[in-house]
Amino acid sequence: MTGRKTAVWLGAMAALAALVLVAFAGVLSRPGMVGHTWDWGVPAFAEQFRDMAWRHLSTWDDYFETGRYHYFKLELLYWWALWPFSAAGGEAVSKWLPLTLTFLSGAALWPLARRQGLSPLYAGLASVFYAFSPYALSRIVAGHMPMLAGYALLPLVVLSAKVLMARLEASRPGAFYFTVLTGFLLGLTSLHPGVGMSAAAMLTIAFAWRVCCGGRRRLALCAAFVGLGLVAVAMNIHFMAPFVGDYFGKGAIRHGWGLSVSAEGDVTVDTELPRREAYHESTSQPVDAAALLRLRPGMDTEYVYPIPDGLGLPWHVAAVAVALCVFAYAFRSRKNPELTALFVTAVVGVLLVSGSRTLPGMAFYQLGLKKTLPILFAAFSNTTRWLPLVVLPYAILFARAAADLAAAGRPRLVGWASLAVTLLFVSPFLAGGLTRPFDPDRDIQPLTLKQTPIGPEDASVYAFLRDRPDAFRVAYLPPIGITWPGETQFTFEWTSAYSPKPFFLAFKTHPLAEPVFNGLYAEHPTTTLARLAALGSCRFLVYPHYAHAYTYDDFQPAYVPPDTVDGYKDYKPVFDANLAMQRELRRLPLFSTVDVYENEAFLPLVRPGDRVAAVEPVGGAGPANPVVAALAEETALPDYDPGTVYLRAGRDPVFLEFLASVMGDGPKKSRLLVGRAADAKLLVERPREAIPAPSLEFRRLGPTSVRLRVHGVTAAFPLVFQETFHAGWKALLVPRRAGELTGEGNGAARLLPRYVPSPAAGPDAATAGELAGYLARGEVSTLGDGDPKTRRVFAYGPGGAVVGETETAAAVGFVSRRVAGSVQNDNLPGPRLTEGFFPAAFAPRDPSTLTRPLDPAGWAVAGAGQGRPVAWPDALHLEAYGFANAWWLDPAILRLLPEAGADAPGYFARRPDGGLDFEVLLSFAPQTSYLMGLAGSAAAYAACLAVLVVGPFAIKRREKPHA
Repeated sequence: MTGRKTAVWLGAMAALAALVLVAFAGVLSRPGMVGHTWDWGVPAFAEQFRDMAWRHLSTWDDYFETGRYHYFKLELLYWWALWPFSAAGGEAVSKWLPLTLTFLSGAALWPLARRQGLSPLYAGLASVFYAFSPYALSRIVAGHMPMLAGYALLPLVVLSAKVLMARLEASRPGAFYFTVLTGFLLGLTSLHPGVGMSAAAMLTIAFAWRVCCGGRRRLALCAAFVGLGLVAVAMNIHFMAPFVGDYFGKGAIRHGWGLSVSAEGDVTVDTELPRREAYHESTSQPVDAAALLRLRPGMDTEYVYPIPDGLGLPWHVAAVAVALCVFAYAFRSRKNPELTALFVTAVVGVLLVSGSRTLPGMAFYQLGLKKTLPILFAAFSNTTRWLPLVVLPYAILFARAAADLAAAGRPRLVGWASLAVTLLFVSPFLAGGLTRPFDPDRDIQPLTLKQTPIGPEDASVYAFLRDRPDAFRVAYLPPIGITWPGETQFTFEWTSAYSPKPFFLAFKTHPLAEPVFNGLYAEHPTTTLARLAALGSCRFLVYPHYAHAYTYDDFQPAYVPPDTVDGYKDYKPVFDANLAMQRELRRLPLFSTVDVYENEAFLPLVRPGDRVAAVEPVGGAGPANPVVAALAEETALPDYDPGTVYLRAGRDPVFLEFLASVMGDGPKKSRLLVGRAADAKLLVERPREAIPAPSLEFRRLGPTSVRLRVHGVTAAFPLVFQETFHAGWKALLVPRRAGELTGEGNGAARLLPRYVPSPAAGPDAATAGELAGYLARGEVSTLGDGDPKTRRVFAYGPGGAVVGETETAAAVGFVSRRVAGSVQNDNLPGPRLTEGFFPAAFAPRDPSTLTRPLDPAGWAVAGAGQGRPVAWPDALHLEAYGFANAWWLDPAILRLLPEAGADAPGYFARRPDGGLDFEVLLSFAPQTSYLMGLAGSAAAYAACLAVLVVGPFAIKRREKPHA
């Protein structure tokens, strides 16, 4: 690049940057984190960015809805890219991230515009049009930053593809390099599938036009197109492979509205299509609106472009001028393949944005997608997702038409007119469209950014939850997704999704949420909601002092609220009164502006049960989840036993026989319950005598695994894991030497003097005396190896910026007090990446075994004794409490495995009193294939980067003329 070209480029970028600062002036001048109107947020603190980055390596989201299976990790790269900037604080990132992406969008279009022969003036106009387009503003207001990132990359995808096609047709070197480059950029746009599909559509049109309309070397063009597609797929194989397997295997999808509105079963295309069909009818736009980029604003259309007051007529004149210049290309005498492909893309884009309102659109959506590829119909039922197909060609074709007019005569006049049209068109963005005041009397929906200062105690509350070493969940009150964010001086509404601990009852999709919600808002609530929350291991409830609280559900139609907020009842007085009535919730006097309640009925994440109860509806309106409906009543009764594991009986004779066996032959107690919320009659039957439950120690290793050791098993018992039930959770028996399982002879006692209880854990940490008793009774098997365990945490200042760092070290990790038969022991062995890969398993000797799974004679084990974990039979994996995992662990079946010796690993060890000790790894099996996919994606990234680094040098060598 010559000095003159460099100066021109720098000047253009400086002008673009100045306009970006003008557009974001309102955001930058106001304090507080940027909040959006849709589904994106920026965490407040650096550790939250780190947690989000690491959790995107997992298929189980343990921080959401008490857990869900979700491998659609499109934002993995997004969070890893943000992590290095997180020390600046959430406020700075939330402001500068959309600003930077807006600038990069315009900057990326500049080289593409210059390639079309546009002068710096008209290339600059194209860049401004693209950077401040309705799509860009809508993505920022909606909060779709990954989509905006893909949008910024889109011009580079198109530019690389055009260079690739030109080199192929000219038989110049570099075809392989530009194939990889185009595929790499295409793969990066898949930070969101909407932009990725738009990029793929643009490339398909461009290559098809070259192949079908006279392009030379058609075979080479087709090969390059297939090659770049394979590169993009390889980069995203970690989520594409499991998605394709699920979709074509059982019709399940892991991405869609169903995940946000239903906690029952898998989300499938069949359950999703009815919602998406109605959505599609709502968002399909008139063709003239699509052509003028003046679509109906709203949260359903994800579109906003507010015309400044007094500019309505001039703006529409400018929009008409832009559209006329674009579609005038059809009558241009001198056409070229690149511009023609962009024109075709614009026409296709307008038709796609119009949805089913045109005959071509109806054929495409209703026949091409809905009938043959319904998953794509579900993903693109909101037609505005195709707007990049309109905006990018419009930016180039409008500037090209203006340049042609200038060349025909009166260049100065045309230049000023083009500048005026461009600035008028983008005036909704430049004139404060991001931060315009929300007028509830005029605007139906608050389609504008809100900024919420990080409260003075936000960091303190975060640190209080973070610094506690015990594993628990936290609930944010009113429950997240119910209170409209931004009306208070607290950021908890925005940051609870990025809590330092997994959170509970998100978006009312957890099965236990229904009775909890009803209890908090009902006219006559139950006072034992803490016991229901305890079944989700919810330890703390965090309640900022809200100005108001409302819900989308009207729990009391006759209730007359003191105020109405955005058309909804203010339920805060009811909520506050019902919360104050709750027993076993203790308010901690820690903060002046935030209430923190401790759940004294807390139950640990993993624990042994002491009996099994059966639940079945017997009359009245059948509840969706009878076990949860029964629990809502059972927990309020004085004889409620948290060790009782509630199962639904059902009508399956095989399961009924199994249930009768695990309940035992002793006396039973039956109870008929009538539900509060509905006229449902439920029969609950449970044994009067409890099972002799063993003791248990556990360590959470991450979202997809928990290590535990069970001590003193003398009879079969239910093992409860309070994560949302999924068949993918496996209980793997891990081979160990006898001393490791029992703790005998491993020298744990010598580390006892070095044990210092964590001050942050308070009374929940075991005292030295209690820990000595655990060791003596064999309830704790290890205190680690004595090596120092260090932990670094940040201190936060204004805006969430990192202002300091502390480091603590301990020779012995955290050990909790014994609660409900369980001890959290963070000194158990840590995670091993491949430990849960391809375990051995119990196999039925014949099909009849599955009808009598409790008979040890029906099971055989293959692969045991080779150092591999053995998966406990899936037939003994049960759904407990209407949502959780439970395994029926029978020592008679366990004894089929090799016994551990002093030097030989085995799967159980005998105690002097006859009880058994063994180790279990609770592992989420789909994580195995996901990690393999991640390795494949990482290899594809590495290969692409190697080609992109070395490729230019190889191209230059080949292009040098030979002597």
